Amino acid sequence: MEITDKKLAHIQRTLDRIYDPPLLINLIKNDPVEFPHQYKDPIDIEISGFIASALAFGRIGLFKAVIRKILSLSNGNLKDYVINFDPQKDREHFEGLYYRMCKGVDIACLVYILREVLRKHGSIRNLFYSCIDENRKAEVPYNHTLPLTKERGGYNSPFSGINIRYVLNRFIETLREIDTTPVYGDNLHPRGLLQLLPSPVNGGPCKRLNMYLRWMVRPDDGIDFGLWDRISPSILIIPLDTHIIRICKNLNMTTKKSPSWVMAEEITENFRLLSPEDPLKYDFALCHLGVSGKWKEVLTDGA
Repeated sequence: MEITDKKLAHIQRTLDRIYDPPLLINLIKNDPVEFPHQYKDPIDIEISGFIASALAFGRIGLFKAVIRKILSLSNGNLKDYVINFDPQKDREHFEGLYYRMCKGVDIACLVYILREVLRKHGSIRNLFYSCIDENRKAEVPYNHTLPLTKERGGYNSPFSGINIRYVLNRFIETLREIDTTPVYGDNLHPRGLLQLLPSPVNGGPCKRLNMYLRWMVRPDDGIDFGLWDRISPSILIIPLDTHIIRICKNLNMTTKKSPSWVMAEEITENFRLLSPEDPLKYDFALCHLGVSGKWKEVLTDGA
């Protein structure tokens, strides 16, 4: 069942009402975006955001405790801590730290990988930009998973010039290609490390990576940061959490049953009908409306 124009118009009116950044800022403390908001330096925001998004799965109270512990190791000097991270000496600080399938050594390896990125590229942003440039030079074909129009823009359209799935995959490939021998004693990539570096190559929705991109790319509205200004917000893909999936299924914004990259594209395409230049504009508000449990009465009232 496709979403009707009448339903779409109602959804837009409702979302415009709940998208109120001065009020939404109060919800930051209940979201992993809380952590990059503790920093002012752009590099610190990038690093803390990447670590926070990588671990943002499962119960929020549990993963936030782990993120808080990791960031506390830097004593407020995150950039210097990461650039000077010594995998032999500093790895011991991660002993006893774990989250789900991620052991302390896996988390230490994530910090080491970020060290290598900063030393070679200067910032996570610069590495990501290089992946965009590689995409353009390679002239990677657009993935027409869904029909796109000029009016709708497009996550893989000529109007963006970027195949975002390719770029994300190349970005993660680059991180996974870094030699982990200084951490593990051999160039290993165990399950716990790969969990922290998700790739869209196998069709997964890559919720955490898309969430990180939203933080970095969307304009600064008090929630997101707008630091990566070479990237248009129009190409972003929605982070598929359980709340977004439940709400969008109810609103007929997806025909897919299971979370996947294709489901994320389909939902994003419908949000692009509401906000072509900024389809993730409502993501934070809608997610926290889902958390509140009031989404059904808010979104169906008057439809």
